[in-house]
Amino acid sequence: MSKTAEADEVSIFEGNILLYKRVVRGTKSAIWQVKITTANAKGRVRISTKSRDLDEAKRIAIAHYKNIDSSAQSGLPISRLKWEEAVRQYLRWQERQVSIKRCSKNNHLYHKAIIEVSLNPVFRGKYLHQITTASIENYQHGRVNNGSRKGEKVASGTINKDCAIIKAIFRHAMREKLIKDVPVIDRIPNENNHRPSFTTNEAEVLKEKLNEWVTSASSHDGGHVSNYRKLFRLYCLVIYYSGIRPGKEMQSLKWRDIEYVQGKKDIFVKLVVETSKTKSGKPRRRPVIALGFLKNHLEEVRENKELLGQGGHVFAHPATTQLNNSFVGEPIASFKEQWNNFIVWSGLEHSEGVENSRRTLYSLRHLYFEQRLINSDVSLYALAKNGGTSPEMITQWYAHVLPTDFADQLSEVIDRSNR
Repeated sequence: MSKTAEADEVSIFEGNILLYKRVVRGTKSAIWQVKITTANAKGRVRISTKSRDLDEAKRIAIAHYKNIDSSAQSGLPISRLKWEEAVRQYLRWQERQVSIKRCSKNNHLYHKAIIEVSLNPVFRGKYLHQITTASIENYQHGRVNNGSRKGEKVASGTINKDCAIIKAIFRHAMREKLIKDVPVIDRIPNENNHRPSFTTNEAEVLKEKLNEWVTSASSHDGGHVSNYRKLFRLYCLVIYYSGIRPGKEMQSLKWRDIEYVQGKKDIFVKLVVETSKTKSGKPRRRPVIALGFLKNHLEEVRENKELLGQGGHVFAHPATTQLNNSFVGEPIASFKEQWNNFIVWSGLEHSEGVENSRRTLYSLRHLYFEQRLINSDVSLYALAKNGGTSPEMITQWYAHVLPTDFADQLSEVIDRSNR
């Protein structure tokens, strides 16, 4: 049959292969397309042969048919699923889980954000069956050096969370019988990449530098600079004296959740923060006991009317902010950028002699735990309870505290036992 006499449709292999030409915007394409079905599976596959010649298109179509039929006999669907479609179906399913309270909205938004920012750039355009264990290992390797700051490595825990989302996407696709199995996804061992803390002497320098940071704000900068620095100083001191986690826990703190309590010896500060939310959206809250030294710093900010937001948050955008007026009184989401500027300015950015020793806001939380351990003024269980963690986690993360730091306390125990 000559090309001019070719039919628009040609059926072969008992109708399992249908070759045809598409009409695009009123013009018939010269390229042969093919629809493939098989008795061993439901559905059909559409493929372009990318050939103008009918005989060549038949050979290409038959080769595709044999591969597809073989896969169908192995239990695989004949319609190969692309990453984008698998993600779309997974997120839509997860939205339904949110609506029936089986998944929290925050968890859904977290998965969506990680997929968009970290996973899609790597896996977009690939069929799910092409994403193998080796592909995911390559992703893990590349993700290590993909930190938000230049030279900053991504923690193994973060990468493992990414991989848990990958696994969830695959499991959903397998549940829907779109794939046969899930690739093996091994966790990266926790390298115990401890963020550096501060020595006792450095902690005193840190407090002095925080005071200098506030007083060094120039009047030419505008009142908002000084006010944000005052809030930042308090933010650091709250973590230093209580061990509260930077981020959402600190962001949730309100003045109504602060109480001064007279203890057996001294006044201490009781704070209540939100740790997470239940599946129904209600906040989970926990009390935190802070050292009494924090009281004066809290009152200094409370007495400054410019720093008090109408919503009652301790760390709210002040009235002097240069942001849109709608931000005034709203909680400040993060002090990370100001910390980055401050810690470089203070000269305390790195811990001497320690690789990857850049200090973060979490270093203040580590400082709290280490000082309480070194001073041995509280039981491990009570310290863990106050910090919203477990004794096992504290033991794991703070094993680096040298036994010599406990020398005085150990000697006192020995002296009492020998009496």
